[in-house]
Amino acid sequence: MAEQYLADYYARRANEYDAIYRKPERQNDIRLLAAHLTELLASRSVLEIACGTGFWTQFFAPGSTFVTATDYNDDVLRIAKQRLSCLANVCVKQADAFALDGLGLDFDCGYAGFWWSHLEKAKIRPFLREFHSALRPGSRVIFTDNLYVEGSSTVVSRTDNDGNTFQFRKLADGRQYEILKNFPTESEFREAVGESGVDIHFKKLAYFWCGWYETSRG
Repeated sequence: MAEQYLADYYARRANEYDAIYRKPERQNDIRLLAAHLTELLASRSVLEIACGTGFWTQFFAPGSTFVTATDYNDDVLRIAKQRLSCLANVCVKQADAFALDGLGLDFDCGYAGFWWSHLEKAKIRPFLREFHSALRPGSRVIFTDNLYVEGSSTVVSRTDNDGNTFQFRKLADGRQYEILKNFPTESEFREAVGESGVDIHFKKLAYFWCGWYETSRG
């Protein structure tokens, strides 16, 4: 099962997860994106999907009203809990991104960082419907993810019949995984979220993109 394969990869990668953010050429983008997220999520009650180790949560959470940071993987959540333990307005929970009905809180903002790229193209709209259902009508939704940058990004190993792209990832212990990693264009993002999103924005940095919009009030 593809989801379990990805979960196994991230469980084994948990202690190496943040190494990608230490690449020297990405430091300026990280500062810019952290500042942009802090602005977009300020004074919001946030549901975060795929929080991983809480790397991005640590930047925006101090300015948010409260944050429920979720991930499917217990191994990365243990790191996130340690990293975010000093923030009283953050709750770290295990949750399936496709089954969010049990969270029971009042969110006016949703954030998913570096998650869109791991969704099969056919599952993007079902995920968006589930994500939006956990938020108030008229909520702000933000996605951030990687741009493909020749010489910095891991080389794409193959493309399947549905247009999904994959990369080989090697862990410190020598194990190798072929991981789904899509790089959507601005038009693909706008088309996907336009079904139920309004006031859509898309911003490119050198290595990352950020897309945000408001959900329908109807």
